Amino acid sequence: MKPGMKHGVFRPLSGRSRQGAGLWVIAACLWLGLAGCDGGENEAFSLGYAAYQQGDFTAAMEVWKPLAEAGDARAQYNLGMLYSEGRGVARDAAQAMQLWRKAADQGHLRARHNLALALIAGEGAAQDYPAAIAELKITAAAGFANSQYSLGKMLLEGLGETRDVAAGMNYITMAAEQGFAKAQYSLGKAYRDGEVVAQNDESAVRWFRKAAGRGHIGAQRHLAFRLSEGKGVARDEVAALKWALIAANQGVADAAQLVASLSRNLPPEQIARAEMEASAFRPE
Repeated sequence: MKPGMKHGVFRPLSGRSRQGAGLWVIAACLWLGLAGCDGGENEAFSLGYAAYQQGDFTAAMEVWKPLAEAGDARAQYNLGMLYSEGRGVARDAAQAMQLWRKAADQGHLRARHNLALALIAGEGAAQDYPAAIAELKITAAAGFANSQYSLGKMLLEGLGETRDVAAGMNYITMAAEQGFAKAQYSLGKAYRDGEVVAQNDESAVRWFRKAAGRGHIGAQRHLAFRLSEGKGVARDEVAALKWALIAANQGVADAAQLVASLSRNLPPEQIARAEMEASAFRPE
């Protein structure tokens, strides 16, 4: 069962499996969460959202179900989320897909994105990469960064279409340029490895820095080590310690080791500055 989310928060599915490449793509993709209130909905919809926020999923279901049956795309989407998560109702992936399809047919892009990911995972319907690609192309063209990223990953793997590295990297870059941290991190790794783009340590650091600023733990770790080594960037042990502290505080073991190593060599005033900057850090 997938955990619930608040409005506007994207959640990853976990797990990589080489038995089914689609499961890896799901790990790389992100589901969109519940649609909240933005002032454009009716009072009943708002009451349903308030009930959801308070953890009363049954009440939210009772409010949104008649709205969904009357053709309200936002209610159809949110009702689909309740069925998908098994909140206020028995989990039913097929019913979630049906509701997302109805909302998508009315132009609801968030519903179309989740529908695509369900098709990749084979949740609620048979796994269908080409159909997922078709859905993602619509949402990617509309500017959804997580759809651009998901589509890019599929094209890089050759899932649903012939493998197209250039197109895949183009979609991931579009997502990264919108500030999508997972895409920025992926670009950092691509430039680090030099397998699908020309290897470039400076570009790797640039994208790791962007993703780190948005709170990506892996990027924060990579940035810390590169700053400590001067790889692709001028060596800066104070900045390295800052990022190592941020990553270590989130449970990254080798970042904690880097903190210890840097702290042995830096004077107390520089350690204090790094600690102050790490404590003040807030993701963009």
